[in-house]
Amino acid sequence: MSPLRRATRDDNAALLDLFGDVPMTGDLVLSTQRSPDYFGLFAMQRGEAEVWAHGEPTRLDGMGAIHVRDGWLEGRPCRVGYLGDLRTRFSARRARGLARFYGPVLEETSRRHGVDVFLTAVMASNAAALQALVRRAASREAQPHYHLMRAFCAVSVQFVLRRKPRRSRYTVRRATAADVPAMAALLDADHRSRPFGYRYDTGELEHRFARWPGLRVEDSFLAFDPAGQLVGCTSAWNPDAVKRYRVLAYRGGMKWVRRGFNALATVTGAPRLPAPGGDFRYFYLCNTSIPSEDPAVLRALLDAVYAAFHGQGFHFFTVQQDAADPLASAFDGFLQRRLDFHLYAVTPASRPPRTFPGGRTGFEICLP
Repeated sequence: MSPLRRATRDDNAALLDLFGDVPMTGDLVLSTQRSPDYFGLFAMQRGEAEVWAHGEPTRLDGMGAIHVRDGWLEGRPCRVGYLGDLRTRFSARRARGLARFYGPVLEETSRRHGVDVFLTAVMASNAAALQALVRRAASREAQPHYHLMRAFCAVSVQFVLRRKPRRSRYTVRRATAADVPAMAALLDADHRSRPFGYRYDTGELEHRFARWPGLRVEDSFLAFDPAGQLVGCTSAWNPDAVKRYRVLAYRGGMKWVRRGFNALATVTGAPRLPAPGGDFRYFYLCNTSIPSEDPAVLRALLDAVYAAFHGQGFHFFTVQQDAADPLASAFDGFLQRRLDFHLYAVTPASRPPRTFPGGRTGFEICLP
């Protein structure tokens, strides 16, 4: 059996093959595409990334990635890890070839990078992953501890009907280069208080505008109160250069949803949902900060984003919404689809279980 090893760019083709070959199942069957460069999503981020692969060089049977960055926890600087891109073929799951390396690799990585806590997101409907990763068993001495931090939804706001921004006490406009310092200051103050927030105080926002393909200052939106105070911001980011979602099949109720959506799209001029083999056109909202947690601020931002991008060929845009989120009412009135996730804090088996503060986290749904 092939040993676990650190993957390099020489493994790019094999990583892309395995990554896109393990679909997200349900009524809508999707695969995630990262071609032409699997490593592109890591290269655009600050921090260090390493990818672990198991199997033959020409056909991998398992893989996983670890990304480490600087962040905040309880108001103090810390190192934050993220565990993602876990893929195994069915034959490998039965042999448990990758599973037996997971605990030791996490222990070693934790020591080498000075990381106490790793984050990971798991689809709430992925019973196999929850069983294999989260449920502790006496026979798994090296199994890491999984602490459920948040339940959250990936909310996809669908572009169908044209709509004008609703009346609001808040004024929203697009950002300019001159607004970047104020936007960075707002994000910095917010993320310092978030568990695993980003280090916007050390140039995170400027780095994103410089290094994220497709992220433009002018696609950021700023909300101001009647006194002219900046009270919220968000950025629209199209990840097409590094990540896409491909439709493999429509099943069950999604067949009828697609027919109804496409019929409406024909009338309204919205793009039809892609046929199997086609990719969705979408973007994420990132760099989102509303320190007051006032849903009216987010509603004004969502309205402005929707009005700006409707008719530009996008099927939807995706926003993260936590369970019991005080901003939830901002989504009222939009046609939307929701996909449920669990966000876990993961600690090595050698560390005792621990608790983490509440509140909005620094997790960015656009990056996994």
